[in-house]
Amino acid sequence: MNPLPVLHDGVRTADLDIVSIPGLPTLHPRYKWKDHNQWLREVLSHRVPQARIMAFQYDFGHDSQEVAWMQLMQHAEGLLYSLIHRREGVDSRPIIFVCFSFGAFILKRALLLAKDQRAFRSILDMTGGIVFLGCLNNETRPNFEDLCLKCAAVEMGVHKKDRVIESLRQDHRWTFVKEVMEDFRALNGPFPVRILFELNPSSIGSRQFVVRTMKQECLCSEQVSRLGWDTEQLVPVQKNHAELTMYPQRSDDDAYFQLFMKTLSEMIEEVVPKSVMLSKDLSASNGSKSVLSLDLSSDDDVASLLTPSKPSLNMPSGVNIPCFVTWPYDENPNFIGREDELEQIHTRLYSIDGTGSQQRVFALTGLGGMGKTQISVKYAFKYRKDYHIVLLAHASGQSKLAESFSLFADKLGLGAGMSPIKAKQAVKDFLGSIDAPWLLIFDNADTDDKIQLLDEFWPCKSQGSILITSRDHTLVKRFTGMELVEMTKPNAVDLLLRLIQFEKDVLDDADVIEEEIAAEKIVKRLGFLPLGISQAATLIINDSCSLASFLEDYTLRELVEDSATIQLDSPRNGYKYTLRTVWNMNFESLTKDQQSLMKLMSFLDPDRIQLRALKDGLLKPQGSDFDFISSPHKLSKCRAGLLRSTLVSQSRNGRELRMHRLVQAYCQLRMDIEESQKNFRSAINLIKDVWPVPTREMVHNPALWEEQRELLPHVQKLCEFYVKSCENGQPLIPHTEANWDFASVLYEAGWFCYESGLLESVSELLVPAKEYCIRHLQKGGGYRILADIYGGLGSLATESNQFQRAYDDFNEEWKCLKLAFDAAELTRPSIWEVFGLGRVGNGLQGLHRYTEAEEYYRMALKAWEGLPGDRKVWVSNMCTCLWLQGKLDEGEKTIKVVIKDENDATNFRTGLAMNCLGNIQISQAERLKQEGKTEEGEARLAKAMATHTKVLQLFTIALGQRHHKTADIMYKVGWHLHRRQEYQKALDMLNNALGVYASQPKIFKNEIARTKYKLGCLQQDMGEHIEGGALIREAERLRKEIVAPEDWEPAQGEKAFDDIVQFWTR
Repeated sequence: MNPLPVLHDGVRTADLDIVSIPGLPTLHPRYKWKDHNQWLREVLSHRVPQARIMAFQYDFGHDSQEVAWMQLMQHAEGLLYSLIHRREGVDSRPIIFVCFSFGAFILKRALLLAKDQRAFRSILDMTGGIVFLGCLNNETRPNFEDLCLKCAAVEMGVHKKDRVIESLRQDHRWTFVKEVMEDFRALNGPFPVRILFELNPSSIGSRQFVVRTMKQECLCSEQVSRLGWDTEQLVPVQKNHAELTMYPQRSDDDAYFQLFMKTLSEMIEEVVPKSVMLSKDLSASNGSKSVLSLDLSSDDDVASLLTPSKPSLNMPSGVNIPCFVTWPYDENPNFIGREDELEQIHTRLYSIDGTGSQQRVFALTGLGGMGKTQISVKYAFKYRKDYHIVLLAHASGQSKLAESFSLFADKLGLGAGMSPIKAKQAVKDFLGSIDAPWLLIFDNADTDDKIQLLDEFWPCKSQGSILITSRDHTLVKRFTGMELVEMTKPNAVDLLLRLIQFEKDVLDDADVIEEEIAAEKIVKRLGFLPLGISQAATLIINDSCSLASFLEDYTLRELVEDSATIQLDSPRNGYKYTLRTVWNMNFESLTKDQQSLMKLMSFLDPDRIQLRALKDGLLKPQGSDFDFISSPHKLSKCRAGLLRSTLVSQSRNGRELRMHRLVQAYCQLRMDIEESQKNFRSAINLIKDVWPVPTREMVHNPALWEEQRELLPHVQKLCEFYVKSCENGQPLIPHTEANWDFASVLYEAGWFCYESGLLESVSELLVPAKEYCIRHLQKGGGYRILADIYGGLGSLATESNQFQRAYDDFNEEWKCLKLAFDAAELTRPSIWEVFGLGRVGNGLQGLHRYTEAEEYYRMALKAWEGLPGDRKVWVSNMCTCLWLQGKLDEGEKTIKVVIKDENDATNFRTGLAMNCLGNIQISQAERLKQEGKTEEGEARLAKAMATHTKVLQLFTIALGQRHHKTADIMYKVGWHLHRRQEYQKALDMLNNALGVYASQPKIFKNEIARTKYKLGCLQQDMGEHIEGGALIREAERLRKEIVAPEDWEPAQGEKAFDDIVQFWTR
């Protein structure tokens, strides 16, 4: 062991040396040299960037119960020899010593030797100052010997009667100890001395357990701490002796960390004035390259990533304002009534002075079909002049919201073709930064997780206006708003008469009265429901009948009113709506083929049914499932008929159909269980045939994401309908059969969600898929797809840092694959075997079982021989495993083989490999610096930063700036910038990473804790002690929730937070 390792050698040319000398904790069972050194490397190096920092390491009877004071004093010569060696060529550089407790005995003896011995004299001459912490300096105080023994017991975590303490008590060299202390006090050196002494009492015994009956006393009080020098200053600290013998933690909430740093900084300023350091800094930096010029100086994109632009009131070129997006809704010319509701909404949402100084929110709730969406659309059109931006988002699920925000990003001019996550953040950031009135409508926020979804897509800043429509009346209490009730009878009658274009002038007075009475009866029977009134009006027009005759036909159509209603339970009463009676007339007017298409579509996502998907489905052999649309001509005829019926509507571009959810529910209610099962199976077959499935060796393929994203809502609906049907006791897939296509479709959609970063949607698809497979395994044929599902669940667990769960799921995947081989579902060689073995390696590596993980990675790569595909992912994971085992040279050699093109941004695999290389380069740099090769180490760190900066560029292109993997590399680049004291750039980078993680807080809780800790450290190093300390304590609170209670201990530095994130995130 090198007794005086260099832990930090200055960012540029060092102006002074700082030497840390610990006390007597080396016998304490919890003491770790690495904790002492880690503090100096991670904390002090940032606060004193111009210093070379060294830690004196010594062994005081570590393996023996027989210890003596002379053993301690003898280390003084070792300290001097080590200093002379380290300071060769820089012996005129000032030294500041930081001594803890009995470490002061070593330093005092060393400086006295330096005074008397010419070979060491330069050490005393260049001593610029000393900081003593918890040190006994006055041997003349009463009971001095007893105080020494008590301090030793506290520091080593033993009882005062312990054999080690008894050995020190019986040491006959007490006189020598006192002579050293007396001679040092007489030295009265010219350099400044700061003495931190304790104010809190200590219990003599274990640091972990306080013996209540034991007497407590303040050990290193002011009196015993005084040296009596002219240059000394005493600093009281609200700590006990045990706490004062360790460096202060960043998370301390009692200002000790700030006090210590202030004390040390003032001494450094006295020894090496800032004017001197500044002149050297300017000289050293003159003509030097900044971090942005490292290998990437010509790349403007990367430069902008490293220095994110601040929101500006001046809009960038290309932004489209005003912007009005209510797709697919146009203004309804037949909208009537609801004036009071519209006025109430506007009063709440609109700021009269137009400043938008605070965010205004209104929740409009009510039963389905009540007209909430139409009111929100009417509000948008009526008051569009009051808002510079109006955006209507479909809030019925994460994928729908993501699609809406992608459209907003395009229409606003923020960028077309963005990934969903990138588009979401771009719109949120834009709305949060613009100083202009805007309106955002969240329409149909009805999912169980609507609050989380709204939080995820909610604009960041406290400005703007937000209107929410939902069936959940509890949102009114949460946000303020109103619960919409049915239309008034006069308004309902007026709506019906307007929709049918009723003309009084062409009728006799008696006929007018008859028609008006019929209108009142019709709207009453329809429960004054706007949607029902609209549907009835359409039927009246299409049939060219009078209101009176419609009322007569309506009662004669063999419709059982009570048993055939679509009942929508109000949170306040059991009101029933007779919509089905109206829609039956529409439905029965359709041809058989048109009805078949309606039934098929009733199991798809009703908001966006792509005609392209239906056409593509025609190209697949489906038997008789799709005879009704077996040709483009038949499909076109069916579409036209459905549009005439008004049961569906069409997008403006004619590419998509839309069905109201109540119409969808009605279609399903018309079918018996056998017909429902048949059409559900057809819907599965359709989506399976049009879903773009990547080959297994190219499973990480962003090129397919856009098409998969469009189809995702259909799979989510299939899953939702199946789960509910099982809960109702009428499963849409009979339990007597196994439909592995259903499980496969759920898996493919779940894997897309995982790959594209929609992690909160993964388990919603894969857990039902797993349960389905397990229920039907005995029917044969499901082992491979079940293995895929376990692999997807394990991958999700790795991203959410659930290490044991990930390993368990990957282990289950491998078991299922072996059964699939046994059952001849798979044959070797197989890419499935590669993934199965490699994922077990991932699970083992997450549990820090690196040797076993390496073995599985090597088996996976062996199994890949002779198979096509890009091996970068598994080579990268194996080389990360080598890195974490310290096999740096082997890891570097292996990873470089697979990096063919450092500019390959077609997918994220090259970036993944280079990220691994950058981490290896950091560890190589640390090793070089520990070997005293400082310049080589700094050069390797610069190379690592260039590598990681390049990865950031590749990930941003391949995955988007808002993908969590991009956030991981943002954190790493921020780490580099922090190390280089480029604080503002580091702050921007880390805040960007935190913003990505915060968009899915349940998934990325560990990453949030880690990033907040780093941000807190950064803020403290920038002098913002209160803000930084608060962030660090918040990070520790999160970490305590994450780490098992039996494994918990306070974090000593960054490593504690690195350990709670997955290996590829580090």
